[in-house]
Amino acid sequence: MHMQFSESEPVMKELCSKILTPTDVRVRLSFPTATTREHFKLLEGSQSLDFQVRDKYSKVWTFRLCTGKNGHLKPVLTKGWRDFVKRMGLKVGDKVIFVVHGNHNDQLGIQVKRNIKLLGNEHWANL
Repeated sequence: MHMQFSESEPVMKELCSKILTPTDVRVRLSFPTATTREHFKLLEGSQSLDFQVRDKYSKVWTFRLCTGKNGHLKPVLTKGWRDFVKRMGLKVGDKVIFVVHGNHNDQLGIQVKRNIKLLGNEHWANL
């Protein structure tokens, strides 16, 4: 069976995912450097960029991506991140997945999953 997709059907692609550490949950999310270089264009001389993501409930969250601040070269999410963690009830070991939606990769989304053990097997459940 051959399936065809029309131009109008949205596509989704994973940008990056991360299993949360204690620092990610309590302070800030350490963000993958390669993803930052490829998908986020900071203005020349700027060390931060605000961007929006949409969760599965269609709520829009604004995060601030910071680089090179206070000697930290690795990109981190600061503003908005802790509110997201609290609202979603995220814990160490949960996974966050950043995705792009749309035919032109123009909408960012965020998904969260929790690793649960069921009958001796591990599964990632959507939160």
